[in-house]
Amino acid sequence: MRFASLGSGSKGNCSVVASDSISIMVDCGFSYKDVIARMKRLDLDPDALTGIIVTHEHSDHVSGVEALSNRHAIPVYASRGTWIEIGADNYKFSNYISGLFTIGDIDITPIPVPHDAREPLQFVFGSAGKRLGILSDAGSLSGRILNAFTELDALSIEFNHDISLLQRGPYPSYLKTRISGDYGHLNNDQAARLIETTVSDRLCTVVACHISEINNEVALIEKALESVLKNRDIQYLVASQSDGFDWISVERR
Repeated sequence: MRFASLGSGSKGNCSVVASDSISIMVDCGFSYKDVIARMKRLDLDPDALTGIIVTHEHSDHVSGVEALSNRHAIPVYASRGTWIEIGADNYKFSNYISGLFTIGDIDITPIPVPHDAREPLQFVFGSAGKRLGILSDAGSLSGRILNAFTELDALSIEFNHDISLLQRGPYPSYLKTRISGDYGHLNNDQAARLIETTVSDRLCTVVACHISEINNEVALIEKALESVLKNRDIQYLVASQSDGFDWISVERR
């Protein structure tokens, strides 16, 4: 199993998880033209996608899903609440997530998360004994999240904002409250705490994703990562809005 990002941040999010036989897209927050161009960078053909999983209805996660799905006959998977918001009737190939499900040779575990959306989900992917967790757009760390994101081989986790930068920054007060609230986005300290709480000897890779270009800095994210990954043989990297990150193999120690 391997994974990559076509871009990650407040202007658009899109990831791909693949095995030797299938490729699954997670969200598509870019225009159709833009996502096709980004896919070419990863040598991905849209007609080869087996499915698109939607985490929630916010535009930076769904703006390109309908066009990509309908033009290339790609099944879309989302919670009932998400379908209510984006309109299942607009899609030719809609599937409702109600629990653990499988696409090809990848098992997918949906995890409800606290976020200001109708029925948001994040996911753990499993294939051939390897486990990948993708977690973003969560305002707080519930016990359900901490229990779900354990015994992973790779983790992509939101480091959305630094608390001090957000509070000193240019956003209006209502937006600062939304972002930092229990149904907003994970800050650097929260993300580091999840890693520290759930890290195991099998974890090989951590990716920091969904980073605010205004309310965070790479140096602060790296400092937070190093504080919890020190003395551990775990590689880490920071995803970008423009380029995401290239293919990473999910390795099992």
